[in-house]
Amino acid sequence: LRTLRIVRITRLVKLARVARILRFVMALRTLTQSIIYTLKSLIWALVLMTLIVYVFGILFVQAVDDHRKDPMSAMSQEEKNAADNYFGNLWLSMLSLFMSITGGVSWEQLLVPLHAVSPFWVFVFLFYVSFTIFAVLNVVTGVFCQSAIDSAQSDHDAVLQSILANKQAHIEKIRYLFNEIDAEDVGVITYQMFQDKVTTKEVQTYFESIDLDIWDAWSFFKLLDLDSGGAIEIEEFLMGCLRLRGSARAMDMAKLCHDQAWLIRNQSRFWSFVEEELTRTRSRLDQLTAQVHGV
Repeated sequence: LRTLRIVRITRLVKLARVARILRFVMALRTLTQSIIYTLKSLIWALVLMTLIVYVFGILFVQAVDDHRKDPMSAMSQEEKNAADNYFGNLWLSMLSLFMSITGGVSWEQLLVPLHAVSPFWVFVFLFYVSFTIFAVLNVVTGVFCQSAIDSAQSDHDAVLQSILANKQAHIEKIRYLFNEIDAEDVGVITYQMFQDKVTTKEVQTYFESIDLDIWDAWSFFKLLDLDSGGAIEIEEFLMGCLRLRGSARAMDMAKLCHDQAWLIRNQSRFWSFVEEELTRTRSRLDQLTAQVHGV
């Protein structure tokens, strides 16, 4: 018997370990799928950055090259070396501009040849950096985040796991709330116990944390007490809070419309039946009245 118990406990421990591993694998799967889902946005972001860097690269290469070819211009050896290293051709200019916004090269090194050409090109470079960092890259980051969110929401397994985890968290809160109201630890909640505790700040905070707004204690108690026994058990309290939390769903509204239509339809039949019976009763009364007068 002890051996069987030990084997059962070992199996439970293995299951707990497998559940933990699956939880981490699910997180890794979500990250991987989100990265793959953002590859399309990454390609278009690279195309956009290439176009921006290409346009500004042509401007800076043309400005530096025209300045170096001008016989009236004078550049020091350090400025000439910087111009050759960073703006010697279109490829080097594009690479330098890309490194300037990704931390690959310092702005100070790129500003040396541009400042030698004209302070105007220094302001153009500052505009390029400000535009790419504060506008383009922020927009690209937002697009990537939105793509990752859409990917996570489209993953049905991840959504299902999130719903189950959220439901489990609410269940734990509701159980704690039940124990908080059931201060006498009798296993049920009476209306008097509920009314005494529902006005406390701590209990109201817990109700708000599970999206429940208790504005009428008696009405809420009757909704939870499905068997009308005058006391709420833990299962009734749990299922009732889960059913009533949050705003009305489409299914709730559809059920309400269906019940209302059913009630109107049956009420119309009832009134038709009542009208027919009244008509028959009136006819019989008229016949009896005529017979009495004839006698």
